[in-house]
Amino acid sequence: MNAHTKTDKSFGIIPIKRVGDQWQVLLIEQLSKIGDNSYWVFPKGHAEENETALQSAKRELFEETGLTAQKIVQEPKFSLEYSFQFDGVQIEKTVDFYIGVITDDTVVLQPEEVKEAGWYTLDEAMKRLDYSDTKKMFTQVQAYLTEFKG
Repeated sequence: MNAHTKTDKSFGIIPIKRVGDQWQVLLIEQLSKIGDNSYWVFPKGHAEENETALQSAKRELFEETGLTAQKIVQEPKFSLEYSFQFDGVQIEKTVDFYIGVITDDTVVLQPEEVKEAGWYTLDEAMKRLDYSDTKKMFTQVQAYLTEFKG
């Protein structure tokens, strides 16, 4: 790792709810901190001082969407790894996601960070997600959810 590389870790929750006999997931349209654009992702963010991974994931879910997961699946967790440039620094990023079952699905968005949010079937979500690494991780999530009873 050279001097211009930093590692960065975030934690998030993939919010799911039961609709009839299938799962739906919540995606948020996140406003980019770097450029003037937005992208569809799952709620996530950095840990604050002394927070565990799970505490951060729950707090970020609540801050960005107003949702609280009634049940969180801690294993398996689903991870993303990617890198990007910011201010001439190479950022090596890891995000760990937990599945969170939502029963009260009233969404309250954090307007500074989130433009829009929506519940989607797994197939719709796959089409809507913006990044190939997120889509790749979501294939594992889909496979898991076909067996998951909640």
